[in-house]
Amino acid sequence: MVKNSLHYEDWLLKAKHDLKAAQGIFRYYKNPPTDTVCYHCHQVGEKSLKAFLVYKRVSFPKIHDLVTLLNLCLLKDKALKNLKESVNILNGYYVEVKYPADMPIEYSKEEARQAIKYAELVFKRICKKLKSED
Repeated sequence: MVKNSLHYEDWLLKAKHDLKAAQGIFRYYKNPPTDTVCYHCHQVGEKSLKAFLVYKRVSFPKIHDLVTLLNLCLLKDKALKNLKESVNILNGYYVEVKYPADMPIEYSKEEARQAIKYAELVFKRICKKLKSED
C-alpha cells in the first residue's frame, strides 16, 4: 500500500502537467503521436484519483488501474460514480500504449481528442470535489 507521503496538491499538479502535455501535443502536431496523447490522458486520470485518495487519507496499492482506484474513491464518495465511463475508457491507455510489444494500431485523432475530453472531465470533477471540501 502506498502511504500518503505526498500532499494531494502534488498529485493534482502532476495531473495538470500531464493534461497540458496531452493537449499541447495534440494541438502542436498535424499528425500527433496519439498513443502518447492517450497515455498522458491515462496519467491524468490516475493522478487525479490518487489526489482524491490522498486527500481522504486512504491508502492505496501501488497500481495504475483506474477502475480499482475509482472503486476506492467510491468508498468515500458515491457521487464520483459519474466518472465510471471516463475511467473505463482511460484505463485502456496504460499498458496498451506504454510498451512497443503491447502497442496496438495507432489511435485515431478522434480517439485521442475524446481521451483528452475524458481526462479533462476526471481532472475537473476531482478538483471541484476537493475544492468544495476545503
